[in-house]
Amino acid sequence: MANGYPLASLADTRPAMTRSVDDLVSELQALEPADDGADNVHRLSELLAGFGALPGRERVTTALFALLERHPQADFGTPGPLAHALEALPQYPELLAASLERQPTELTAWLANRLLNKKLPRDDRTLWLKRLTTVASHPRAAAGVRDSAIRFLDFQASRQGH
Repeated sequence: MANGYPLASLADTRPAMTRSVDDLVSELQALEPADDGADNVHRLSELLAGFGALPGRERVTTALFALLERHPQADFGTPGPLAHALEALPQYPELLAASLERQPTELTAWLANRLLNKKLPRDDRTLWLKRLTTVASHPRAAAGVRDSAIRFLDFQASRQGH
C-alpha cells in the first residue's frame, strides 16, 4: 500500500486488463497529474491494474516514460505503479537510460538509484553512476531533480566497500 492505496503489483495474477494497449496509451497521454501524489498513485493503480497480463504491454512503455517526462516534478509514488509497470519490462534499463538523457525527473533519478542498489556487474554500475552524475548537471533537470541525483550519488558513494 502507498498512501492508503494498494499498489498494482505488475507481476500479479490479476486477469488481463479490459482496455486495449491503444486505449491505455491514449489514457496515459491524456493524464494530467494532480498536486496530490496519493491521488496520482490511486489513478495510476486503477489504470495499470492487470498490466502484467496485458498482451503487447511493451508498447505502453513509451507512453509511461512520456508521462514522466511531461511532468518531471509530479509525484507518482516511489516506487508506485509507474515504477512497477516499467520495472516489469525487459527493455526497462535501456529505456530508463534514454529517458534520463531526454528529461530527468524525480522518479527516473530515483529509479536509477534503485538500479544501483542492486548487485550489478562493475561496468554496469559504473555506467549507471555516470548517468546519475549527468542528471546532477543536466540542463533540463529541475533543481530538485539535480539535488536528488547528488544525494543518490552521495548515498552510493557511502555504500562503496559494503
